[in-house]
Amino acid sequence: MINFLIGLLAFVLMLGVIIVIHELGHFLAARAFGVHCHEFSIGMGPAIYQRKGKNTIFSIRAIPLGGYVSIAGENGVEDEEDDDSQSEDAHALSNEDKSIEEEKLDRDLEEIAQFNVDNIELIPKKEEEEDEEEDWLAAVPENERLNNKPAWQQVIVLVAGVVMNFILALGLMTTVFAVRGYVNLPAEPVVADVYENSPAAKADLKPGDRIVRIEANDGTIATPKTLMDVSEFLIYNHGESLFTIDRDGEEIEVYMTPDYIEESGAYQIGFVAHSPVKKINVLEAVKYGWNDLWDNTALVFRSLGNLVQGKGVESLSGPVGIYKMTDQIVSYGWMPYLSLCALISLNIGIFNLLPVPALDGGRILILLFEKITRRKMSQRVIEYIILGSYVLLFGLLIFSTYNDIVRFFF
Repeated sequence: MINFLIGLLAFVLMLGVIIVIHELGHFLAARAFGVHCHEFSIGMGPAIYQRKGKNTIFSIRAIPLGGYVSIAGENGVEDEEDDDSQSEDAHALSNEDKSIEEEKLDRDLEEIAQFNVDNIELIPKKEEEEDEEEDWLAAVPENERLNNKPAWQQVIVLVAGVVMNFILALGLMTTVFAVRGYVNLPAEPVVADVYENSPAAKADLKPGDRIVRIEANDGTIATPKTLMDVSEFLIYNHGESLFTIDRDGEEIEVYMTPDYIEESGAYQIGFVAHSPVKKINVLEAVKYGWNDLWDNTALVFRSLGNLVQGKGVESLSGPVGIYKMTDQIVSYGWMPYLSLCALISLNIGIFNLLPVPALDGGRILILLFEKITRRKMSQRVIEYIILGSYVLLFGLLIFSTYNDIVRFFF
């Protein structure tokens, strides 16, 4: 029970810090451009502490899951002004020309989902809460609203959260290297030892054998330079593959099918490779932290590319999988836990850059579209697009959670 609580606390703390740091990026960038921020909240749900700053209410809320920042004008324009560069269609969509039915539809859409990139509210707001929001927003001058700022400033505000996720990841990776005082250099795909009854043992691999080429049944080919390259290949190719082995200058070919190891949640062929150890100082820690950030960023994008091709979909993890991973790694100590936090922060940052309208990347895409076409998209159209993207994201969440439940409990 104690281990469960420790794992749960570590999971909540990790996601909470990562999301708050993300929101802090939006907040700092918005304030730097003179955009009004009504509230910066740590946590969700009812407020248990609030302090009014010069321009912003700082809150701590009861549910310690993430946080949010309320930015004036982040959800679009309530009162669109005519612009000579807009087409007649854009003028027709201004609030002055809207019919009563259109305005009612807008209000209904807002009740269905409050479209905040980082704070999804599935329960319609109470009337008094809506009135309160309208009151503070109505008091904000037009020049302090995000939607009235130049496009480049809006883009910086939107991307600032992702930048903070990258900075957090880099800081944690550098800290881990600096505290340890050494790094494990990438292990080459050379067999040092073989586990009994493993695919490698059945294929008669021997110490000193080097894997130089792997070919999957679908024709996917890898020429691994490190052990990580082999592991990455096995993540997306679980069936039998042809391995080309360099043994004392002579190449031999063997077929192996990786085993799924439940404890690690990974596919392995069952051999050990030595990883050289190098002592480093604090300055070198920054270098290796940056290299680690770059390598893992490339790995995430390769993973996304494989998912688009339909590879590794069954390995996709959601909140349950992240919790299980956190629960396992936190038992190893603080350094592995901080390394995991860095990787999750990096993944969340990159995920938010995807061109999905509900995410930061999608909002940036809409801004660029408007800038290129020199016409404003209808706020109603944007809301429909964002609502559709939320449906897709929730579908992905349900699918990944189903994967986790099947993987860990059945």
